[in-house]
Amino acid sequence: MAARARRIALRFNWLGLAVIVGVLGIWQLLVTSRVLDYSALPSPIDIANGLGYLASHGSTIVSAGMWGNLAHTVRCVLEAWGIALLIGGAAGLLIGLNRTVASWATATVDIFRSLPVIALIPIAILIWGPGSKAEVILGAYAALWPMLINTAGGVRGVPAQLRDVAKTLRLSRSATLLKVVMPATGAAMLVGARLALTVALVVCVVAEMLGLQTGLGNALILEQSADEPARMWAYVVIVGVLGIIANVGLVQAVRLIFPGVSAISDRRSS
Repeated sequence: MAARARRIALRFNWLGLAVIVGVLGIWQLLVTSRVLDYSALPSPIDIANGLGYLASHGSTIVSAGMWGNLAHTVRCVLEAWGIALLIGGAAGLLIGLNRTVASWATATVDIFRSLPVIALIPIAILIWGPGSKAEVILGAYAALWPMLINTAGGVRGVPAQLRDVAKTLRLSRSATLLKVVMPATGAAMLVGARLALTVALVVCVVAEMLGLQTGLGNALILEQSADEPARMWAYVVIVGVLGIIANVGLVQAVRLIFPGVSAISDRRSS
């Protein structure tokens, strides 16, 4: 146990932590000395106090509270991400495996993935209303494309030698897909999954900010309207920490479940 804790301590990015602490210290000093004197820019201590206030107070008539908003956003992000993984992964495999489908679909994919999702938010609210359904659909739509493109690119990048081995062994199409293509495409699909998770989080929060009635993004806007900058910044911190936890959690899960491809996926995504 002690040896494992020592290894974790040695791998930890202490220099990066020192930079973050240093930036927060300088920020606190500049605000306290009124070098940065803006009403909408509280000090880190004020933001921490605002975070403590949000954590200790429950829901109200106009807000579900920090924990309720956090639960809503996490649920919508995970639902959107799951939909994007299923549809994007399946479509990416189909496009990568079938040249005819790729020739027909490439232009369509390029057009739809180029559409700014923010411009679609008012349309989604008009169609599905200001609830979680519109948020999930928007998040899934935006997260679909990184998964699809990375999967299709990974399939096209399968070495020809592996395909020759499959032909030599007279594997069927399904066996070739499961035993050759999927393992060789795993790293690219994992990169697409990481990007899709980040995109889903960003789009869901932006959708909440621009018209939906609950979630972290909506709470952030409510605190801004109430002229509570410390609480507003606290929600900004929560969204940032949520993004870090999602990315780190997915990376660690990949390392545990797929130890052979996790290092490759880390290099490709950097």
